[in-house]
Amino acid sequence: MSNRHEKKEGNLISGRISWECQRAVYSGLRSPVLAVIPLEIAAMLFVSAKGAGQIYLDLLPLLILITVLADFFTCLVRGNQKIVMLSLILLTVGTMLQSIFRAELLLKKPEAYSGGSAAAGLQLQYLAAFSLAVVTGFIYRKFRICSSMRTAEILTVFSILLAGFTLVFARGVGGARNWVHLGGLSFQTTELVKFLYLFIAAALLGTTKQPSARRIRAFFAVSFVEMGFLVLQNEFGTLLLILMVFLTFLFMFVPDLRIFGGTAAGLGLMSFLAVTAGVKLKQWAAAGKAIAANPLAVRYLSSFNKIANRFIYWRHPESDPLGQGYQLLKARESILLGGWFGTSSITDLPVKTSDLVYPALIQRCGMIFAFLVFLVFILLWLEGMKVCVRKKDRYHRMMAVGLLFMFFDQTIIIIAGSTGLCPLTGITLPFISSGGSSLVVSFMLISVLLCISGDISWKGISNEEDEFFAKSADRAKRIFASGYQHVCGAVQKFRAPARSVGGSGPKKGRRQTGRV
Repeated sequence: MSNRHEKKEGNLISGRISWECQRAVYSGLRSPVLAVIPLEIAAMLFVSAKGAGQIYLDLLPLLILITVLADFFTCLVRGNQKIVMLSLILLTVGTMLQSIFRAELLLKKPEAYSGGSAAAGLQLQYLAAFSLAVVTGFIYRKFRICSSMRTAEILTVFSILLAGFTLVFARGVGGARNWVHLGGLSFQTTELVKFLYLFIAAALLGTTKQPSARRIRAFFAVSFVEMGFLVLQNEFGTLLLILMVFLTFLFMFVPDLRIFGGTAAGLGLMSFLAVTAGVKLKQWAAAGKAIAANPLAVRYLSSFNKIANRFIYWRHPESDPLGQGYQLLKARESILLGGWFGTSSITDLPVKTSDLVYPALIQRCGMIFAFLVFLVFILLWLEGMKVCVRKKDRYHRMMAVGLLFMFFDQTIIIIAGSTGLCPLTGITLPFISSGGSSLVVSFMLISVLLCISGDISWKGISNEEDEFFAKSADRAKRIFASGYQHVCGAVQKFRAPARSVGGSGPKKGRRQTGRV
């Protein structure tokens, strides 16, 4: 009988899976996501005109495969199709640009990719990023443990250990210690840290309707510990990004606005004191005082000078054209050369594949094309805001807000910095800059956001659910107490006739024993 029941249950599960897959295929065929494929094919014409047709052609089948699978999985989870469509458009632009960069490198150094295809590195990055995004989305969609405090504690410990490991063993790149090299692989650990930070913050503030003072204090502690490690690593771009997300969470998910106001005032005061201390140390160092030679003072002064120089040469890059102002001057030159429609005249732009990818995009494709790319980012942000507004569950809403603002804040910081609207920071433009770590985390951010926009099978723990569990526990106690009373009553009823039947013998025996 049990075997028959298990077989019937298995048939129901397999039938449900088959029906869901058929529904996803049918919905996918009608999805706007597949409209990206003609765009990906048409991009071949533009890339070929830039001499990178073969490299892009090697990437095109994988790009189409990712588009089809992304469409299928989005329909399977009933996610927002516009979000995945806009993300794939950005990925297509990034693929075009990175193909052009590789073609330019081959012209200068034909031996650069002598060991294999110029597209092999990007192919591996795309496969790894998409696979990890699918796994991350599956875990988030199915397992409620993602929102548990126990998971938050584990992720906090892991983040701190990862930051400490990076601080000790990472190699410095551009003055920042954020790259860990294991064998032939390298990974930027701060990309993973900022992703895990969202889960920790959401578990602390998003799983209760009114977060307690204890949880708010834990949120502050975790945030400032993470930012402290970023300061020690000289990773000020990611520091600014996490600080912006921290203030967003504080404003939107801590009901007492006095806490937000006090925190903003405290950060302002700390910044003023930090600048004052840096200026004073700089004066003492110039005067040759011994206090400025202290190792802590030297370390502090080094970080202070790095940040101060970003502001100084942001305003006046021409004051050091071959040093601190070189990148900004080259970025301005690229933007001017690009004009409205791009140019074939290529300037030697430093870190064009990552930090200065937006000026490189303007130079090769023109200001109009770059503006359309920025418009895609805006539309993606608007679609994400719809998800945040419509989501009723507080935990998922907080996760959606964190994912969306981390993605968009990063976009604003790097575009504004590379075009001279604010000091330049060393972070990447999502889906467009090169770098496996950045690409993987960008895929994972969008994957979780798509799951939140669809049918999540669980809800974040809230006060109402805690009350429900408390009532369930009280109900269980009452049932247990009632059953215990019934059992005790039955035992008493059983003992009474037993004593009446066999009670005289033992009494006489005890009396006789007493007499003897």
